[in-house]
Amino acid sequence: MTIDPVGLTDSVQSRLGQVTEKPHVPVTHPRMAPERMGVQGWVEVKLIGPDGNIKYHEIGRNLVTDHGDENISRRIADDAEDIVTGMRLGTSTTPAAKAGAGGAIVAYISGSQEALDAAATFSDKGAGLGHRTTHICTWIAGDVTNATINETVLTDETPITDVAGALANTVARFIFSSTIDKQAGDSLEVTWHLDVLGA
Repeated sequence: MTIDPVGLTDSVQSRLGQVTEKPHVPVTHPRMAPERMGVQGWVEVKLIGPDGNIKYHEIGRNLVTDHGDENISRRIADDAEDIVTGMRLGTSTTPAAKAGAGGAIVAYISGSQEALDAAATFSDKGAGLGHRTTHICTWIAGDVTNATINETVLTDETPITDVAGALANTVARFIFSSTIDKQAGDSLEVTWHLDVLGA
């Protein structure tokens, strides 16, 4: 499980005529309260056997990449920004990172690119609790049979293709706490939540 302290800090500047605030002069406005807007990713993984029983279940925190930070912030101002299209699987246990090694799939499983099962959903977590977007991908029985699945990523590649992806289209990455052995009759379901809260 990786703790992801992703944050967006906002600020406001004001100008009256030609009078501007000098950076070295401390200014206090009692009515202002500090705010830290945060983005947290939660991943739920279920490996389901052919008998319908759960063989593996995990819930953990992802790491939003530098590209993910950019994607989320740009969506606020530009509705043409790419949105999440799906996920990929890999076999590496390299720790997740904001960029560089670990910022995208490290050891891609060929053919594991998976488009979202349906359009992402959006929900209100309740007054003062923020909002959540949910993305779900399912690798059905017979799809991606592999005994050493260790990583998954959330991608905005449009359209998603059968390649490892790159830093430039990887929104977030998650390393499973244990290696997943997906056999031919198993299905693997990954539910990825992104929670946004200004607090």
